[in-house]
Amino acid sequence: MKRLLISMAIIAVLFAGIIAAKERLTAVRGAGPVLESMAYLPGSERIKPFMLGFNTTYAHYLWIKTVIYSGDQMETDRQFTWLIRMLDMITRLHPHFNEAYEFAGLMVPDLCRDPDAAKVILERGMNVFGTAKWNIPFYLGMLYHKYYKDTERAAVCFSMAAQAPGEHSGNLARLAATFYNNAGRDADALDVLAFIYETSENPEVKRHIAAKIDELMEKNQAGGASNDVFYDVGPNPER
Repeated sequence: MKRLLISMAIIAVLFAGIIAAKERLTAVRGAGPVLESMAYLPGSERIKPFMLGFNTTYAHYLWIKTVIYSGDQMETDRQFTWLIRMLDMITRLHPHFNEAYEFAGLMVPDLCRDPDAAKVILERGMNVFGTAKWNIPFYLGMLYHKYYKDTERAAVCFSMAAQAPGEHSGNLARLAATFYNNAGRDADALDVLAFIYETSENPEVKRHIAAKIDELMEKNQAGGASNDVFYDVGPNPER
């Protein structure tokens, strides 16, 4: 009987403790957001050898945490203190994680007010993908244009984006040509358009590119510039 009473007393105390803890957590949650621990975020990519080949899997886990963290920050204080480090670590653990580069290019400059950090991450993506993906050089080009006012560097990035296979190549080529033109590099503008015209298999793309080529060549002729750069395609490749 004594043991039974002791056991019942212990259970009662534990139950009371659980109720008290629950009420306390409810009060804290109601008062404001609970700060999430970042213990899961590695401090350095030097941890990769200890992941035994599961670094890409862990990068996907970090990506899920990043999306959740960003959503929580949007609804609270919008500080995004950890966002850059999270994206940086994802792209270090899994350099081919295209979505993380896209997120960095779109979100970090505005939300974190740190275009330099976005540029570092996007340039890492450029080194990995080259011209295989259009979105990474495109976002980098927009970064140079919007935050650094560097029209020439933006044109180079748009030109690389236009070389990526896909339905966007024609529009990207025209964009690159416009930026080269604004930077005073008409020959480079024509080179970009010529490349897309020669490599595209889409008749609609070729038609629009041809019109842009005509426009730039007429401008060059009016200004006395040489059109030798475009000798392979000719003055009017579509007509």
